[in-house]
Amino acid sequence: MSGELNPFSRVYLGDSDKPIFSTNKVKHTNNPVWDASTEFLCTDRASSVVTVKVVDDRDFLKDPIIGYLSVRLEDLLKAAQDKERDWWPLSHCRSGRLRISTEWKPLNMPGSVHGADQYVAPIGVVRLWLKKATDVKWVVQSTSLCFSSADQCDVGTLRRRWEGRSVFGRVSC
Repeated sequence: MSGELNPFSRVYLGDSDKPIFSTNKVKHTNNPVWDASTEFLCTDRASSVVTVKVVDDRDFLKDPIIGYLSVRLEDLLKAAQDKERDWWPLSHCRSGRLRISTEWKPLNMPGSVHGADQYVAPIGVVRLWLKKATDVKWVVQSTSLCFSSADQCDVGTLRRRWEGRSVFGRVSC
């Protein structure tokens, strides 16, 4: 798998399987520019983790993940204070990077629906900007295992890294 992709990104909070935000799809590029932002309520700033998955939207597969970033919200907010620190490396991507920044807006609440003793500070709104990604490309690993039977080599495997799972297919040697 090589060439230009149709990337978009999905943002997840914590362990949720449901994205809280998705960017638009940018066609035929390995360097998408989204310039998209979203805001969401965060009930525990200290332990929240933000995950951004960059996904390919070509028709032949069901939205395979090209690369991802999983980082603590606290680390994103600390990096936002340093203007030079808004590029983050993507995992499972050769050399891809994601440009992302955040802003924290605390909510001052005298209590909560469950009473003042249930309120855990700080609760706030996070504004997340997904600016762009660069050099997003597939990671393809191939291994060839050939067995000789009567001087014929006819079995091999091709391994692709795909959403954290391995997909095996047969090829000829």
